[in-house]
Amino acid sequence: MNKLKLLMMWCLMLGILVSCGDKDNDASPKETAELDYQPTTQGSTWSYGGSTPYTVLATGKTKMIDGKSYAEMETKRGSETGKSYLLKEKGVYTAIGMDPSLGDVALTFLKEETPVGKPWEQSNVINGIQTKMTFTIIGKGISKTVEGKTFKEVIHVQMNATYTIMGTEVELGIPTDYYWAKGVGLILTDMGQLGNFPLLTYSIK
Repeated sequence: MNKLKLLMMWCLMLGILVSCGDKDNDASPKETAELDYQPTTQGSTWSYGGSTPYTVLATGKTKMIDGKSYAEMETKRGSETGKSYLLKEKGVYTAIGMDPSLGDVALTFLKEETPVGKPWEQSNVINGIQTKMTFTIIGKGISKTVEGKTFKEVIHVQMNATYTIMGTEVELGIPTDYYWAKGVGLILTDMGQLGNFPLLTYSIK
């Protein structure tokens, strides 16, 4: 598996989690919205652009996994539809099934209370390859403008990945930046030279 393929796999996996919707060009979430960094209220939607546009719907359903209740999210990209499951636990956000090719890998993509600059790591075996992701919060409480809309209370998370083949750890060398807005969700996935996936419209119920 080459670096580009592995990087795209992880980036799209995170992007699948939250991206679809319509917010009538209003960048402020409704007062009744769940004010965390990934709302899961039934009927909420997000719509993302980029090279492979996709939409996400919070179905309002839940699924018990290892004794914990995960919220169901439905993603549509082209003619394909898939489901993922999100757990929110004391400011820690973990998702399962964000990419069908990864099976039931649980990915902790955000820890609200982690200090800026302090990383957390996660290792998994993906398609027989040992893969390690290092997440670091670059900024908290910042403002970010995406597609002409300015979002406040944003957390900027950067992910760097390595994989191990025949005992040698190889860095992908291209960080991926994620921007999460409070009360909205993921507003931008920035993969640098590989492109980005901006939030176009959204609707938080």
